[in-house]
Amino acid sequence: MQCPLCGFEFDDTQMVCHTSCAFSQHCAIICCPNCGYQMADVSKSVLALKLRQAMERLTGHRLAKERVL
Repeated sequence: MQCPLCGFEFDDTQMVCHTSCAFSQHCAIICCPNCGYQMADVSKSVLALKLRQAMERLTGHRLAKERVL
């Protein structure tokens, strides 16, 4: 993925949170390793999933599965 702030490209599937963080296993935040910019990982975010489902119900069609920045 590409960071929307600094443009740095990195593999977000290889990201590992700090093991000292209590939320590291279920974290829904992706941090750019270059500048530290934080963005939601919609694949892990329950709120983003519920918002997506509500929008699909309202619009009547499925939305593209892209990262929301």
